[in-house]
Amino acid sequence: MKKKTVLWILSMAVCGSLLTGCGTAEKKESETIAATETAETSAREAGETENTETSAGEAGETENTETVTEEADETENTEETGEVDKTSVSGSQIGAQVSVSGWNITVEDVQKNTSLENVSVELGYTGVEKSNYQKEAESGKTFCLVKMLIEKDGSKETIDWSNLKLTDGEGNEYTRIEDDFLADLGMMRMTGNTLNFGKNEGWIAFEINENADGLELSYPFEEEAYHCAL
Repeated sequence: MKKKTVLWILSMAVCGSLLTGCGTAEKKESETIAATETAETSAREAGETENTETSAGEAGETENTETVTEEADETENTEETGEVDKTSVSGSQIGAQVSVSGWNITVEDVQKNTSLENVSVELGYTGVEKSNYQKEAESGKTFCLVKMLIEKDGSKETIDWSNLKLTDGEGNEYTRIEDDFLADLGMMRMTGNTLNFGKNEGWIAFEINENADGLELSYPFEEEAYHCAL
């Protein structure tokens, strides 16, 4: 009897050990699975974080590229503006005074005619007697008379009449002609000497193509170019 009891007790002990071992194995297996899932989750989160950082970095690089591009465009525009300022052009219309390179210039009047006779009377000058003087333009040409008021205002440059140009819409270029005949017509003639001081007023004459239009008067000062549409 004792023998059977001892065997039963040993059997129960063995079964208990086996059950304990199984529980421990199952527990270890469960812990291993949990650890694996935790590692996989951490890896996924790390990957997502890296992707987020990469996207942010790429967005930052794109923004920096756009900023650099904008700055380059601004710099280019500034350089272009600087070039325009350096070769600035002063424009005016008839009757308007423009200050350019230390000179105040006004085109007061413009007359075009193929035949000049008693022009001073037609313009309403007083105290001028009618004369028999007459001046005819060459065939296919016409006279363009320009009355100007030019006053020096601190300029270091002179005005040489050979540099004053009259151009038309087709690109033809004309210079002041010998216009002593203006005085014979009873008109106030602008001096033919180079201007370097004071206030000067009077008419100058050009002989241009008869059908010329789009006329523009210009003078190339060193720092600025004077232009006036006639």
